[in-house]
Amino acid sequence: MKSLVVSLLALMVPAATFAITPGTSASVTLALTASIQSGGFKVTDPNTNEVIYEEVKYTSKESANGDVVSETTERKSVITAVRYGNAQILSDLNEQGLLDGTITGWSIVNIAIASDDESGDDSATGPALYAVKKSQVPVAIEISLGEVAWAEASTSKYTIDYVTDKETFIASGSDKGVVSLGLADFFVQGVVTGTSKYVSGSLGKGQDAVSYETYLDGALKVAAFSGTYSLIYVAEGSLSLSPAKVVDLEALGFAPAY
Repeated sequence: MKSLVVSLLALMVPAATFAITPGTSASVTLALTASIQSGGFKVTDPNTNEVIYEEVKYTSKESANGDVVSETTERKSVITAVRYGNAQILSDLNEQGLLDGTITGWSIVNIAIASDDESGDDSATGPALYAVKKSQVPVAIEISLGEVAWAEASTSKYTIDYVTDKETFIASGSDKGVVSLGLADFFVQGVVTGTSKYVSGSLGKGQDAVSYETYLDGALKVAAFSGTYSLIYVAEGSLSLSPAKVVDLEALGFAPAY
């Protein structure tokens, strides 16, 4: 969560791997629901046979000689739930011709480039949401994610040993913040919580190994989003990310990052 709202700068290329770019990946599960008000009276257009729903219905009664003796106005509305989550996101991308003609085998992940310094604030660090599938080019998901408020409890320790010329850095923390999310016609806010720790290691073997140092997020969760759908309807939902793991971004189809 160190850099929750910074855009990922990696470009996308076909998944031929020639080197290693360390990064982090976490599975994303989004579940949003909109409560939409619509008419409660089912009406069939006599000309087109189209079924529509209206909130107002007028009826009248006539006497035997054709005089109107009473008129009634009825109003009725219902709330319809519209759900939007991973499956709908992938379906939208597929309809836009951005996937391979199906949503089977695609998943949504949160991707970040591993930092190359101890601050964890590398300018190329994500996260950003992507649809990924083996042997396919990753597809960026358009999402507006804003940081409204933030609080962190953290600890760190940096040591340099002048005898062995060795440097060590350890850090961890827990975070709580308010984030705003804009996706499709949803505009919601919620409290996100999670933990992070600073890790180091290497990917690859021998001379091809590439070292990394980065903040690695634990599980992140927004337990309860609330906001609007299409500006006038009520929206709510949740967002969860699995604990991040270090991966080779080029193996996932991303271009090398330098």
